[in-house]
Amino acid sequence: MYLDYNLLEKCYKCGACYDLCPSCLNLPGYDPRKVIGDILADNYEHWLNSESIWQCLECHHCLEICYQHYGFENAMTALRTLASKRGLTPQQVKRGWDMFVRTGKLGEPQSSARKRLGLPQAAESGKDSFLKLFKIYQDSKGVKT
Repeated sequence: MYLDYNLLEKCYKCGACYDLCPSCLNLPGYDPRKVIGDILADNYEHWLNSESIWQCLECHHCLEICYQHYGFENAMTALRTLASKRGLTPQQVKRGWDMFVRTGKLGEPQSSARKRLGLPQAAESGKDSFLKLFKIYQDSKGVKT
């Protein structure tokens, strides 16, 4: 896992973003500073099984307010990547990924709802192009899903 520990240490000490993070404000017990503290102490393994690392909304509020433009989002992303590589992805995330690989989408706009709201027909998704590119990638890397 690659993270800039110097920037993480400054992030841990600062905490300016804590009071504007939607997850910190709305999820009791959500505290990315605890996660960052454990990363700095090389004691992060238990977080790979925690729902906390998946509760970061990647809204970029922390990056926007961060004077070093780093934010704890980077730490959460790194831990999620490591957890995924170890097969520790929550079931709902895995289902979303599987659907994306299968269809090139995370969901399908409902035509009836769009019509009822007076919205135009949704644009084509580019699903077929994505699936062709993904297949080429899989073949080049020997990846199986």
